[in-house]
Amino acid sequence: MNALESKILPNSKDKAYSNLNDEMTPLRETHVQTDTTNNREIIDIIDFVLVYEKENKQKEVIDTFLYNLLVNGLETQEKQEEKQVFVLIKIPFEKCLEIAEKIKHKMPIEKNNLDRYDLPDSIWNRFESLRPIEIVRERKRRYFTAPYNSSIRYKFEKYFDKNNIDQTIPTKDRCLLAYEILSRTTYSKRLEDPAIFSGNDNDRNIGIDRLIAQGIFEACYPIHEDYGFVDEKKTNRQLLWEYWARPKNWAIYQPIFIIRQYFGEKLAFYFSWLGFYTTWLVLPSIVGLLVFLYGAITLVWDRPTNEICDPSGMGNLTMCPLCDQMMCQSWKLSESCFYSKISYIVDNPFTVFFSVFMAVWTVLFIEFWKREQSKLQFEWDVIDFEKKNEILRPEFELKVNTKRKNPITGEEEPYVPFLKRFTRYFFSFSMVILMIFLVVALVIGVIAYRVSLIMAFPRETDQTWISLMTSVSAACINLFLIIILSRFYSWLAVKLTDFEYHKTDSKYENSLTIKMYLFQFVNFYASIFYIAFFKGRFRESKIIEMCNQSGCLSELCIQLAIIMIGKQILNNIQEIIYPLAQNYWTRKISHRCNKKDEKNQSRWIEDYNLMSWTNLTLFDEYLEMVIQYGFITLFVVAFPLAPLFAFLNNILEIRIDAFKVLTQLKRPLPKKAQDIGIWLPILNTISKLAVITNGLIIAFTSEFIPKLVYRFIEFIEHEEVVNLEGYVNYTLSKNEILIDGKMTVCYYRDFREPYDSPDKFEFSKTYYYVLVARLAFLVLFEHVVFLIVTVMHWIPDVPKLVQDQIERENLITQKALWEIKPEAKSQSFYNLNRFNLNLPRLSESGQESPTVHMVNINECANEVNEAEKEIKTERA
Repeated sequence: MNALESKILPNSKDKAYSNLNDEMTPLRETHVQTDTTNNREIIDIIDFVLVYEKENKQKEVIDTFLYNLLVNGLETQEKQEEKQVFVLIKIPFEKCLEIAEKIKHKMPIEKNNLDRYDLPDSIWNRFESLRPIEIVRERKRRYFTAPYNSSIRYKFEKYFDKNNIDQTIPTKDRCLLAYEILSRTTYSKRLEDPAIFSGNDNDRNIGIDRLIAQGIFEACYPIHEDYGFVDEKKTNRQLLWEYWARPKNWAIYQPIFIIRQYFGEKLAFYFSWLGFYTTWLVLPSIVGLLVFLYGAITLVWDRPTNEICDPSGMGNLTMCPLCDQMMCQSWKLSESCFYSKISYIVDNPFTVFFSVFMAVWTVLFIEFWKREQSKLQFEWDVIDFEKKNEILRPEFELKVNTKRKNPITGEEEPYVPFLKRFTRYFFSFSMVILMIFLVVALVIGVIAYRVSLIMAFPRETDQTWISLMTSVSAACINLFLIIILSRFYSWLAVKLTDFEYHKTDSKYENSLTIKMYLFQFVNFYASIFYIAFFKGRFRESKIIEMCNQSGCLSELCIQLAIIMIGKQILNNIQEIIYPLAQNYWTRKISHRCNKKDEKNQSRWIEDYNLMSWTNLTLFDEYLEMVIQYGFITLFVVAFPLAPLFAFLNNILEIRIDAFKVLTQLKRPLPKKAQDIGIWLPILNTISKLAVITNGLIIAFTSEFIPKLVYRFIEFIEHEEVVNLEGYVNYTLSKNEILIDGKMTVCYYRDFREPYDSPDKFEFSKTYYYVLVARLAFLVLFEHVVFLIVTVMHWIPDVPKLVQDQIERENLITQKALWEIKPEAKSQSFYNLNRFNLNLPRLSESGQESPTVHMVNINECANEVNEAEKEIKTERA
């Protein structure tokens, strides 16, 4: 086992283009460690670590792969432990430039000399006193960038770090460039010349991901920085730990720019969106709480609730059984007192206002996030990343054999024929529909359980207790089924998306996201939609359960609260306990195997014992938040406290996620991203759907419209404003059933003709009055809200100042790319003379001189090109 003279502090010199914002100043000098066993230098910068078992049966394959990595330009060094071998990998600077040119990686090309650069910050971020000086960002990009091009290297060279050339490119970008080689190097044969797979061969034994899937390598990861100081400056990981991952920092602005430096743009966009979303939840949380408190305070003056809860008055009415008469018994109206109180608290006069408020809030939230996102895109230089800089997935190149010429670039590239692509998409779509039907079937099963449970209770059991037990137990069972199905479908969705042959990472993730969200939408919301819009609507059916006298809104509130709050609690417990327990167990096993003090382990060993970052890790975080967004928008009328619970959860969620990714997970590949991806269109769709669902709930599920019609009719008849006295009786219909051997009149909630009417059990005129009012309200509500939404859409997605900066950058970058270096001009003319190019001349009379030899323009151009090539050769 090799011994190190000093403990390595890898990547703590995480060089960035700015002092915490794109400046090319290294955080520390290079420290070269020495391998005391072999008396030679070891790798001073570790961009990646590969791990394999020492007694691996596929050692020949491993040796071939590592040899090919050397041929392809990487530097490697093996560190042997008791049972594992750690391969430390560094990508040299010149190889970085070579790969950067292939993938069109951007590098500084011109200084940002613009004086007017003051992007507006959000109100929340303006509380500078809440931000320690160490994490206050410098709000100016110091350099404009362009895709690296070796033919104009001198334009980029002036911004290279001459003192430490390896630190010119930040660690997060070095990791990406190194991964390009790792993911495209063959292991089927030993290479003689550098060859990074580009889809031109039939070789399928390519890439580190395939080796890990086959179990040949155990892990592949970039390593974390150490905590502490380097050259009297805190490392990025130390800063993130002090000001981000600790729960006590819940009120401090997230250091997004440091997160971006350390984890890359993709993860930084998630935390930026989550922080923005949490900040915007403050206002709806306050308004929702006020609506809830108003309902709770004015409950004692609500006339219908008082009538229902009066056992000596209306509460003494005999109500018809809620299911088959042989299984269920009649009950007293006062037994629904508890549900009536819940219904009024969430269905009070301010509910409609709150619904309109939330509809406008969702639109404003989306529009202002687009503006915030555009500012981040400019600051992080990823405005056109997916359009111009996104590369093909190695898996796509690996699996696709057919080629065709790209109609835009004219280059040969892998291509999947339409019929083959359509067949695979159709199969995936069919499987998604099948799973959605499975979820619907389980929801029907839960409904059957509810009906069976009601029938299973003894006839003399209190009706309130039966309703409460049925609702709570069914909601808990539904939550359990949701979690189980989510696990299975996550696995299935990944397999289906792999089967579809997606060209780029963004297209792959978009397809996976759509599948997962469609399923989770049905999985989480199906039972809620049933209670809101279907339960008790079909009285003629013998198996459909009925709503309580107070309506279905109270039960909808209970169902929503249990699923939403229960899901949040379970997710938070899982995110805290599971990584801690698994990492603790892994460290104990590793300590037994290696028999080495945990405190003196090298950084790559410590990181090896952490949980692995998978493709679904960040996806699951987004999905959790978007599902929550659906709860607080689609059904907010039924649960005004939903935004408050979401806000409290998200404050904790940010710190839990930060703690997890910083301390409990291997450092993820710092991928680039242009935005939050397809999640933004999904959020936009939910916002529009929320207008419809809330309008339907107010119109058809709440008591708002029936009460309004009752007030209107009473006002017309008595010409005075009424206080809803007699409203309960207004909503009841009469039937006659056999109780204790004699026919007894009972009541049920509906607008139907009584049992002794010629048109018994047919809908009454009142039903149609209420129906018309409901439809009219729905149309009016949605038109008003969508009109407001349309006006809100006039807000520009990109702030004017940002747009000006983007256009100015494009102009400056274009000039920098096309500007000819002065010495290059003189060298070109010098070589033209050296090659004795004879160009036609005109005499004083304007005629061509007969003594001058005419040269074909194409020949002249060829000679100029040859001269320029010679200049480049001499310069090199």
